[in-house]
Amino acid sequence: MQKIWQSVPLLVIILFVASCQSQVEQVKKMPPNKFSDDGLIEIYELIDQRKGDSLLNYLRHANDLYRYEAALGFGSIQDPAAIQPLSYALQDSSAKVRKAAAYSLGQIGDSSAIEPIVISLETEDSVYVRKELLESLGKVITQDSLSLLQYWPLKTQEDKEGLAWGLYRAGIRNVHDGISIDIALSLLDSSNSYLTRLGAAHFLYRSSNLDITGRTAFITRSALTDASPNVRMACALALRNAIEASSLNALKSLMSDPDYRVRVNALRAMTSFNIEETKESYLNALQDQNLNVRITAAMNLSTQSTNEMYDELNAAFNTAKNWRVKGALIGAILQSAEEKQVALEKIKSEYTATENPYYKAALLSSMGNSVMGNEFVITQLFTEKHPAITTSAISTLAQMRMSEAFPLELEASFAEVFKEAILSKDVAQISIASSVISQPNLKYNEIYDTPDFLYEAKANLTLPKDTEAMSSLNAAIAYLEGKDPISPDREYNNPINWELVKSIDKKTKAEITTEKGKIILELYIEDAPGSVSNFVKLAKSGYYNGKNFHRVVPNFVIQGGCNRGDGFGSEDYSIRSELANLRYEEGTVGMASSGKDTESTQWFITHSPTPHLDGSYTVFARVIEGMEVIHTIEIGDKITQVEIK
Repeated sequence: MQKIWQSVPLLVIILFVASCQSQVEQVKKMPPNKFSDDGLIEIYELIDQRKGDSLLNYLRHANDLYRYEAALGFGSIQDPAAIQPLSYALQDSSAKVRKAAAYSLGQIGDSSAIEPIVISLETEDSVYVRKELLESLGKVITQDSLSLLQYWPLKTQEDKEGLAWGLYRAGIRNVHDGISIDIALSLLDSSNSYLTRLGAAHFLYRSSNLDITGRTAFITRSALTDASPNVRMACALALRNAIEASSLNALKSLMSDPDYRVRVNALRAMTSFNIEETKESYLNALQDQNLNVRITAAMNLSTQSTNEMYDELNAAFNTAKNWRVKGALIGAILQSAEEKQVALEKIKSEYTATENPYYKAALLSSMGNSVMGNEFVITQLFTEKHPAITTSAISTLAQMRMSEAFPLELEASFAEVFKEAILSKDVAQISIASSVISQPNLKYNEIYDTPDFLYEAKANLTLPKDTEAMSSLNAAIAYLEGKDPISPDREYNNPINWELVKSIDKKTKAEITTEKGKIILELYIEDAPGSVSNFVKLAKSGYYNGKNFHRVVPNFVIQGGCNRGDGFGSEDYSIRSELANLRYEEGTVGMASSGKDTESTQWFITHSPTPHLDGSYTVFARVIEGMEVIHTIEIGDKITQVEIK
């Protein structure tokens, strides 16, 4: 070996070493993410500022990457003026651009996109673009033109996936018929891909006003035997659309499914059936090893219990350990009690004995089943300090007032309470009380002489921080004055910090330490630069440290990041929705909002696929470690620390 190297000219060796060093330096100098390209920053700035007119120019750019990013950006802007230019983009030489254009046409959701989508389907040779076109067709199709989707020739498995999701997107808009149901049932077959079966199952579960009575054989089979728990859990909920013995028998069988999420969904589906037929399943589920199943069973009982169940409910309450289960069960006890005062005293005793603000909130919520507890709830509304408690109190009073059994002799006192709540300067109280006042059937325009107190409360709000409260107030003012409500101005604020964005590596992780364990996220800086940079800034400042998970919905989401701890918190800025073509799967992390472009600090993580959130809520990360922790998180659990790595 030594002799071989001796025969190589020194100059060649030097050049070889220099070349290697140069390659190493090039690797070292690789930018952290794609936003080292100033052209991309300009495109994303136009998207962030919703300047669709200027963004249109990039659809004709020589660089296909720029055309792709511009086409995709209209999925966030959602301006109908872009339909024609995006239709032209469906003929782009780049399949990536065509796919992005198809997605954004669906996002805009206008039926004028039907024709260009169908024309493109006839000539499109990319299976992935065709799949996107079929799904987007479902987002814009009308009842009269539904056959264009239903009878499209299917050449590949990807075409089937596109059809399944197209049917789903149409179904959730209440665009479906018996043929759609037949197609979806056939797509559940195990020979089809996971995505095809999942789309079909969600169509059968989530489509509005769907009746599948007498057509449940395929759904039952999939609910019991499909290889994917995600398909099984969606099929479980689909069975609530067929109120028949075979459906209920299948749901009861699903209570032994090894995946707790399937059991949760089976319990939810049972609420469509008579309590006499489901009571035993609910009571048995209170002993389930999984807390989320026990919570769901208790919540079902809190809304469906009868007088005959009073003793059984008391026994279940006395053996329950978890505060959330107890909170729901005590509500069931109140609903089933003939002597309401006895049950109310039991709730008050629990309330006095606990220092857990979230249990206190649950106990107040349980009192919504009887207006007899209104004085106690009102007292807590105006004396407690924790927002979770006061928000629960005003919500419970709203529930009481909107009950058909509300006694009119309490009308004046409730009106005064709602007025005081609106003048409290508390955004949750303002939002909820204003929402009650704006209900036409309650006729508050005949109770309040003037809307002056609403204007007084409005003067104390600031935008964009108080957008939700402002919207509710505007609706109440409009109702009392007999006018149309005014939407709050959503002025552009808090521009994206591009220097921070450019410093965040596309492999950056976030480690969330909780009382239950660690959760590790992969951040999507290249898909959601505004949201990720906002999250990174807040995390590095320690903003999330010590905050609670204030919302946990079994087999849906856990949610945190609220500075009040009740879900109504925000900061004095907002960021825009970044609606890239990403799906909500198990462990997807999204930004919470009260409407498009109102995001700030709150975020959520999904327990399972939630496709109804696709394209409406920003996806900015995904869980890569710690899903087992997420499935154990409870309301009130603390975020100890969030570190960016």
